[in-house]
Amino acid sequence: MKTQIFSIILFLAVFAGTNSFASGNEITGTTETAFGAYTISPSPNYVVIDNVAYKSWDLNYSNSDKKFTLFYQTGVEGQCCIMVRSDNFEIKYEKGTKGFGAKLVDAENRTVKKREVLKQISAEKLEMQRVLTNKVKSEAEYLGLVACFMPMLFKS
Repeated sequence: MKTQIFSIILFLAVFAGTNSFASGNEITGTTETAFGAYTISPSPNYVVIDNVAYKSWDLNYSNSDKKFTLFYQTGVEGQCCIMVRSDNFEIKYEKGTKGFGAKLVDAENRTVKKREVLKQISAEKLEMQRVLTNKVKSEAEYLGLVACFMPMLFKS
């Protein structure tokens, strides 16, 4: 019983600390695509995968009705990646040994069928985004890179 109470208190303390950080400012910018300007807003919702809660952001574009959710997920060997999801789309931007860039979501983490994603994006453009930068960036800068470059993946 004491272990359960301690676990609940620990969860609430972590949740409160993360929530206060997630309630920060919006990130805005423009893309050189038909999607237009973007806004990344901290979301009050968390994405839960395998009983782990990940903070998330809402990504919206001025010239598109598409709405996306962004969240960090631990990747291979402790590398992190930013997952991008909508109802029928998902992609990840991973920070690995070669740099930060786009990849298809691994089979074990996939929630949208690979063929459905490939119908929407260009494989050539995905390959061009394998490495966007090899410099260490802040969280906001990584989120901004995703917001700027992800629309370029979509077929015209």
